[in-house]
Amino acid sequence: MAAGTARKKTTSTRRRNRPSPRQRLLDSATNLFTTEGIRVIGIDRILREADVAKASLYSLFGSKDALVMAYLENLDQQYRAEWEERTKDMADAEDKILAFFDIAIAEEPGKDFRGSHFQNAANEYPRPETESEHGIVAACQAHRHWMHRTMTDLLTAKNGYPSATQANQLLIFLDGGLAGARFVRDVTPLQTARDLARQMLSAPPADYSI
Repeated sequence: MAAGTARKKTTSTRRRNRPSPRQRLLDSATNLFTTEGIRVIGIDRILREADVAKASLYSLFGSKDALVMAYLENLDQQYRAEWEERTKDMADAEDKILAFFDIAIAEEPGKDFRGSHFQNAANEYPRPETESEHGIVAACQAHRHWMHRTMTDLLTAKNGYPSATQANQLLIFLDGGLAGARFVRDVTPLQTARDLARQMLSAPPADYSI
């Protein structure tokens, strides 16, 4: 086989094995948005990293804001899958709730202590003006609502009464742990937050009587 023919076949195989343009755009956006921020990243930077034509981005997503929403929705799906995998063999509600803290403790060093990508994204749109900006904030809030609903359902089953307030308190612990870990660049604040959550979960219910 001629060298030129071999090179052509190798190139053709590589192209066939490449992720789709949509996936490459999502991968590029995820890398850039999580490490540098959303608003600071322009379309051209994403296109260069993804090796995708501008026309493909607009045909697949329609706009940069739509790509941002897809990025957040993809992160949310990955997070939910990670939590489901961690908790699939757990029977105790307390262990399932503490898994939220365990995920943060495990992931933050690899994320360079950037904290919650959803909170970071929402912080970039403090006063959303356009419909698409409202959609971005809504995608961030959807992740938060899922976490709160999941904790509330687990706590309500554990306690025997509506427990949304306790879920709010646990999320505040997690928020504080993430903020502290980002500030000191260490997981110790998250470990402290987990300890506080464990103490709360181990305490008798409010209506407990001896």
